[in-house]
Amino acid sequence: MDTEPEVSEIQGHRTYTGMTSEGEAAVGRIAIWAARVEQNLVRLCVRLINSDDHRIGYAVTANMGASAVIELAKKLVTGSTSTSDEDRADILAMLMDARAVLVQRNQILHASVSEIRFGDKPSFIRRKKGPGDDGQDPFWDWTSRGLDELDQIGAQLFNVSEDLEARLEFG
Repeated sequence: MDTEPEVSEIQGHRTYTGMTSEGEAAVGRIAIWAARVEQNLVRLCVRLINSDDHRIGYAVTANMGASAVIELAKKLVTGSTSTSDEDRADILAMLMDARAVLVQRNQILHASVSEIRFGDKPSFIRRKKGPGDDGQDPFWDWTSRGLDELDQIGAQLFNVSEDLEARLEFG
């Protein structure tokens, strides 16, 4: 007779993350909504490149990260002669919002969870890019976020995603 593992048995990848289940779920939502933001940024850029033939835009953006897509979209919308001043301002504001919240996402998703906690807030650590002073080891970037703060980042990503989606649907 096959026996199921006990519910109390925890698999290796879940034994210790330094976070509660709710914190883990909040980080998951950050990942989910950040992916949607990136997808919608690409779709916006694709339309700005060529609204009639999306294949061209997808070819241009194929290997671009989110920052590069945002920069390209900014250049395209700024130089567009068919975009009204009001639409240009709206799109540029959305792109700034997307950049700001994706920076926060990076501080969480591109970091490891440290064993050091500040109260009920887990801390996240990631290596800063580039060498440190005088060629020393790179510096480390520390950030600490509580459950409410993690959830807020997820909500901001959701809102930016929805704004971009609405822009894509209506013009």
